[in-house]
Amino acid sequence: MVDSTNGTTSAEAHCLRNGEEHEQPCLRIIIAGAGIGGLVAAIALRKQGHRVEVFEQSRFNNEVGAAIHITPNAMGALSYIGIDPRDSGAVPLVQTRFISSDNVVVRVTDNAKDSVRWQNPWLQAHRAHLHTQLREAATSPARSGIPVKIQTASSVVLADSESATVTLADETTHSADLVIGADGVHSRTRGALMHVPPTTFRTDSSAFRFIISRESVEADPVTRPLVQTHGSMDMWYGPDRKIVLYPTYHNQLLNFVCVHPARLSDASNDYNKSASKSALLETYKDFHPSVIALLEKADPAGVKVYPFFDMAQLPTFARDRLAVVGDAAHPFTPHLAQGGAMAIEDAVSLAIMLDRSVTPPQVPQRLQWYNQARFERASTIQEYSRQVGGDGSDPNKKTTKLDGLKVYDYINYGLSHDEVHASTHLLRQLEWQEQNAKWRQPISFGPLPGPRQWSLSTWPIRHSVKASRTCASVSFTTSATLLRNMFPNACYRFSKADTVTHVTFAVESLRNLSWLAGGGYDLAALYVEDVCYRWSSGRVQQASYCPVMFENLADPIITGREELGIPKVFSDIKIHSNGSSFRAEISWRGAEWATLELKDLVPTEKSPSDHLSGGLLVHKYIPSSNPAKPDADYDIMHSADESIAATSSLASDRGSVRLEIRDLGPDSLPTLHPIVSRLAELPIFEIVQASVVEYDGVPDLSRQVHLD
Repeated sequence: MVDSTNGTTSAEAHCLRNGEEHEQPCLRIIIAGAGIGGLVAAIALRKQGHRVEVFEQSRFNNEVGAAIHITPNAMGALSYIGIDPRDSGAVPLVQTRFISSDNVVVRVTDNAKDSVRWQNPWLQAHRAHLHTQLREAATSPARSGIPVKIQTASSVVLADSESATVTLADETTHSADLVIGADGVHSRTRGALMHVPPTTFRTDSSAFRFIISRESVEADPVTRPLVQTHGSMDMWYGPDRKIVLYPTYHNQLLNFVCVHPARLSDASNDYNKSASKSALLETYKDFHPSVIALLEKADPAGVKVYPFFDMAQLPTFARDRLAVVGDAAHPFTPHLAQGGAMAIEDAVSLAIMLDRSVTPPQVPQRLQWYNQARFERASTIQEYSRQVGGDGSDPNKKTTKLDGLKVYDYINYGLSHDEVHASTHLLRQLEWQEQNAKWRQPISFGPLPGPRQWSLSTWPIRHSVKASRTCASVSFTTSATLLRNMFPNACYRFSKADTVTHVTFAVESLRNLSWLAGGGYDLAALYVEDVCYRWSSGRVQQASYCPVMFENLADPIITGREELGIPKVFSDIKIHSNGSSFRAEISWRGAEWATLELKDLVPTEKSPSDHLSGGLLVHKYIPSSNPAKPDADYDIMHSADESIAATSSLASDRGSVRLEIRDLGPDSLPTLHPIVSRLAELPIFEIVQASVVEYDGVPDLSRQVHLD
């Protein structure tokens, strides 16, 4: 739809600034470079409601590169902008084979089996097809937001961070509210970050790159055995060179990256320089004959040689109203398959920091927040990649290649991250700091009866009926990266680097409590499993962690928060149980925000482990009258009460379980919304178990350790 008053689309008109108050601010953004990082940034910023223009030096006649790994961490960022590379032919990584140069398989990694560790798949994409997919998404009128404008044959030669202005090769200038440099390893926008930016240099390695059709390889009985498993990435290693082969585009094309000492090829400073097929065959002449037969199938016209570039670390990725992403910020050697992933993470992080509420005066601060989100992680993985390949960040110094175990640690560091979750949480924290938000808990009204002091002689004691407990719980796998954002400090971590982990949501009824004169109450809580707490001494304690507990009685909420440090808040909890089914409805003043339902319950002799059996970690926080210094701010480990045993257990088939947590918004949940909205974000990947267990006795959690 076109606004007849000014010739712009209705979406554009809605964010133009002409002195009037508009429903939503809109930033004008220039991106230098339409590679993968630049296009992902354009799509993500368009999603935020901003107006984006991209200047690209090429004409898109031939996108550089053959194939690219979309690692699980990169896939998570692409999912955020609605891009699935499988739509353009990307294929899952099924296995990785490490093979000697004489074609002996040394080790096989079952990536298909390991995929359950990560929230997202590891894909192998054809770079040009992915690039086309991103370009179409950026410019499509069918997507929400203002379609991105891409100007080809428009090379940015100069950028100014203070005025957010770029100068093109034709000497025209263009200004916006901010500039994003996504112009690659030989970036011109990088110069706006400092007076004398570091220069890129060639490392001692280069790579031949080319693509061969699977059909031609399978037609040859000599080479057919090498490619029998679809989705397999194979790496043949020689003393100082290797051949990496992985499929792409519906498993129809085979991508080759043949890494070797740079002196063995005629690589120049160009990324995409033609190389002779004879040089390729000469470089790998000592490899197994079947591997040579594979290389001989390369089309001479398609063999390219790529030098590897590196650069000393920049002091920052952002200054004033300019930020750099991808290779413009941190050129990558390819040894960890994370170069493209870091560009994608950069782009999405930047868009998250530049949410639709941001106004032009806030841009410099938000770009510094982007730098805070990305600088350490991208720089760390950049250095890890150098170490894996034995490349030094200083052209005059070399590093030593690492052993395999260390390489896997580095791979896990890259994969065990979700930039959408991390940047979203960092933005939330920084906004809290900026607003000087106060962290409050309910105030005590003096000493109160409680579960650990009911036996005082001045209080009534009732021993006629022994206390009991009913616990209905469902355990499921969910996002570890979202749960990490609930950890109160850096002492907490998961026992594994996986991005998928287990949690238990439990609803409990406590009955016949002496300290409540024989009464009881109900509670619901989230228990995060497999959490490790690292003491200042280095000792590690593994237990469950409880970020929040809901109870329907004030007395245990107050005593539990003050004495035990458990983060308790109020909600109404209604329970309906008839022996074969269990249903809990959790609400606040009539607004039902959670439902747990277990149907078709049947007796079972195998009782699930109690979520308290391994101990419980909580963070105690009590505010003081001085907002700058709380009265209590430390961690506690509660030991389990092993004397309490299960008396009966019912189990429900996983298909008969329903757990639903609803984000009802701040109007319906004015005090609980910050908590419930975060719980509602947690996806349920797979139900692991569901049960209703009766216990004889109620733990009082009187054994606790203050963790220093």
